[in-house]
Amino acid sequence: MRVIVIGAVGTTALTIEMLYKHGFNIVGVLGHQPINKKRVSGLVDLSSLCEKLNIEYQGFQNINKIEHITWAKAKKPDVIFAVGFSQLLSQQWLSLPEKGCIGFHPTILPQCRGRAPVAWTILEGQNGAATFFLMSEGVDDGPIFVQEVFELSGDDDAEKFVIKLRQAIINALDRWLPELKSGRFNPHYQDESKATYYGKREPCDSLIDWSKSAKEIDRLIKASTRPHPGAFTFLNHKVVRIWKSHINHTHPYKGVIGRILLIEKDSYLVQCGENSSLWIDELEYEIDTYNFKIGDKFGTLYQNQQDEVINKFVWNNDKNKK
Repeated sequence: MRVIVIGAVGTTALTIEMLYKHGFNIVGVLGHQPINKKRVSGLVDLSSLCEKLNIEYQGFQNINKIEHITWAKAKKPDVIFAVGFSQLLSQQWLSLPEKGCIGFHPTILPQCRGRAPVAWTILEGQNGAATFFLMSEGVDDGPIFVQEVFELSGDDDAEKFVIKLRQAIINALDRWLPELKSGRFNPHYQDESKATYYGKREPCDSLIDWSKSAKEIDRLIKASTRPHPGAFTFLNHKVVRIWKSHINHTHPYKGVIGRILLIEKDSYLVQCGENSSLWIDELEYEIDTYNFKIGDKFGTLYQNQQDEVINKFVWNNDKNKK
């Protein structure tokens, strides 16, 4: 079976590896090479993997440009796997392979269709899944070939989600790819009555509102952490990016919302709304030499200042340290 793979991230690379493991003839890979790489969470250079596996590779910025469609059409694929990128395939792509285009979504479809599925799944406290389905012109609504569900605990963040997702992909593809290779192509339709949809998220949507409960803020931090750009707040008109946190259940401290109440072993206890508090376990500040102290107050800026700082820091900063 002749296969083309389109994608951009770690799940794309893993899918290529699994197809190779199961003996599929991968006749080409199209890898997303965006102009602004920071806008694609978890971006992976697929060209090196293709070189290792001796697979022909072509980079793209807009997948629907005619030169990419022509390149793929010449390879006469039976199936196209489109895994791990957010651009919608045109009807030319959907009708190009003999059997169809197979998409991927990391949720229990038909739940949580749409954009930013990892973040929304964590924010909503749902479980995840490795779901491969037959693509159509709709949004993640095609019939499903295989779905491997995995549980998420309240302590799981986006990093742990990705780890569990990788194992779910391996389990799903080990179970289903032998069927596909043998010619079985019989996906089952989704239950439209259970469908839910989620919209696009930008890094600016991860701005922390300290008046919310520690539980809500903790979920936002967990949903926004690596490979995403991180939740953030402000101190002295500069951005503080927060990567790790946990809810305080032991220390009976109370103070002004947004202020640091206590410092223990490089963790900072911050007052939140609803008489709750949150431990910040890993953060990043624009001023490398600054020592946080009890009484420092996190918060927001005036809107015009906030927009300026967000555009400068969130989109253009590569620092990734404590």
